[in-house]
Amino acid sequence: MELKEIRDQIFYIEDTTNIGLVELGNEFLLIDAGIDKDKGKKIKKILEEKGIKPKYLILTHHHADHTGGARFLKDYFGITAISSKLEKIFIENPILEPIYLSLGSSPNKNFLSKWIRSSEVEIDVEAENLNQDSFKNLKILNLSGHSIGMIGISLENVVFSSDAFFSKEVLEKYIIPYFHDLEQFENSMKSLISMDYEYILPSHGVLYTKSEGDKIIKHNLKHVEEIKDKILDMISVPRTVEEIFKELQITLHDPVVYTLIESSIRAILNYFINRDEANQFVEKEKLLYKRK
Repeated sequence: MELKEIRDQIFYIEDTTNIGLVELGNEFLLIDAGIDKDKGKKIKKILEEKGIKPKYLILTHHHADHTGGARFLKDYFGITAISSKLEKIFIENPILEPIYLSLGSSPNKNFLSKWIRSSEVEIDVEAENLNQDSFKNLKILNLSGHSIGMIGISLENVVFSSDAFFSKEVLEKYIIPYFHDLEQFENSMKSLISMDYEYILPSHGVLYTKSEGDKIIKHNLKHVEEIKDKILDMISVPRTVEEIFKELQITLHDPVVYTLIESSIRAILNYFINRDEANQFVEKEKLLYKRK
């Protein structure tokens, strides 16, 4: 983990989940908090070595790799925690994520690890209600899609885009990235392309310039479009989600990762149903999907 400067007063801690750091006058704001308490302690150490005591923490969304270290940092520094209204529900009630991924059932132990169930954190301020006098030039971006109410941050031509898009390596590894709502996921990426910025930092990956960022975001959009077309073609005949998964030839051995990708497949199918491009029905005790 290393603290890097993007431009004056705007930094990030480079890690598997990048942590943003912004200086607002005499105060500092963190963006996300890492996977767990140990990661929070490492963030604390880096900040204290620089004489930094953050006052605010924005959690872009509720996924554990973004919120796991938040309770430690909040308690240690006395931080004011901020999230969107929708994400607040999940951040303050982290058992909801395992239940959500278990289709409403009581989750098994595979879904109760730190990778899925984060530590509970109390949110002090909803991002929609931020006092703009205290956060001059800082803009909250609606980047929902990957998660139900995910937000990003824009400040001084720098964008912290959270999980609004992914690197080529992630797309190649998992084939289908995780998203809650396909249409929102695509719209959030398109909104980033339409923005005028100098640098953009995703939570997972490197710092991009505007031209580099647009290129990788367009690659994400093209990749998702190809997956959509492939699945729509597959359901020319009735298929179950499991049959679609198998035909996509995604090789996995982790039940949690399998469930995440399966959830994205369901999001694509729901997208088609809501656009009247497909039907969902039960036949011979199977839940099937078929293109209209």
